[in-house]
Amino acid sequence: MSDLKDLERRAGTDGAAALSLAEARLMGDGGVPDAAAALALVEHAARLGNAAARRAWVYMTAAGIGRSADVDAAKAMLGELAKEDRFAAVQLAFLGHVTCHARLAEVEAEILSDDPRITIHRGLFSAAECKYLMLLGTPWLERARVIDEATGAGVIDSIRDADTSSFPPLAEDLVVQQINACIATASGTDKAWGEPLTILRYQSGQQYRPHHDAGAQAARHWTALIWLNDDYEGGETDFPDVGLRVKGGVGDLLLFHNVTADGASDPRMMHAGLPVTSGVKWMASRWIRGRDYLT
Repeated sequence: MSDLKDLERRAGTDGAAALSLAEARLMGDGGVPDAAAALALVEHAARLGNAAARRAWVYMTAAGIGRSADVDAAKAMLGELAKEDRFAAVQLAFLGHVTCHARLAEVEAEILSDDPRITIHRGLFSAAECKYLMLLGTPWLERARVIDEATGAGVIDSIRDADTSSFPPLAEDLVVQQINACIATASGTDKAWGEPLTILRYQSGQQYRPHHDAGAQAARHWTALIWLNDDYEGGETDFPDVGLRVKGGVGDLLLFHNVTADGASDPRMMHAGLPVTSGVKWMASRWIRGRDYLT
C-alpha cells in the first residue's frame, strides 16, 4: 500500500509513475479493478510525454479497456504516433500482414485426443507472425516463474528453467490483440478470458517438468500453445497420462482443456515440456480462464 501511496503522490507530474499507477488500478492492486481510472491515468501519462503510455492509450482504445472498443480510432491514433515513434511505425506496417483471421476459415482442428480434449490447428499462424512475437518478446526475457499456490506470487522453481516475457494489457499491441483474437476464436472462448500472451524460450537442456496448468483453484480452463519455430531437437509437449507427445511446426496452435465438465482440475492433463536436446525452442502460450481476466 505504501508503494501505491508513493505512486499517487508522484503521478501528477511523473508520467512513469502515472503509468505504473494505471496498471495497479487496472489489476485491482489495493482494491477492485478500475479500468476507467486506469485509462484516465494512461491518458494523463501520455500527455506528460511518456512514450509507453502513448502506446498504451492506443491499445486500450482498440481493446475497449475503460471505454468502448474502437479499432478504427486506435489505428488512426497509431498512425499519428508512428510519425515519431519507430515501434509504432513497425507495428502499423505489420498490421496488414496478419493473416491468422483468414487462416481460421482454412485450417480445421485436428483432434489428438477426444477425452481429454487436445486439438491442434496446423499452420494457423504465419512464419512472419511467429517472428514478430519472438522479436517483440526478446528484450523482456527473464527467468520463468511458477505460481506459489499459497501466496499467489510468482516464484523461481527448478521445475521450470526457461526464459519468458509477456504482454500485459497496457503493452498488448494491436498485432498481439489480433493474435489473441484468433486464439479465442479457435478455442471457442472469449478474448477477454485470456491471460497475457507469454513468450517462452527454452535453450538446450531446459525444460518444464510435469505440471498442471489449471492450478489449485482450477482458474485456467484452457491452455493455448503456439510453436514459433521448429529448428531444434527434443522439447516435445508430453501428456504422460494420455500417452501423447506433440511437437508442432511453425505456427501450429495446440489447445487443451484443463478442467472436467464440472469445472474441477482434470488430473489427466498433467504435462511437461521435455528437455531441448539441441537448438533453441521458442513458443507462445496463453492461459484462458472461464471468466474475464480483468475482473
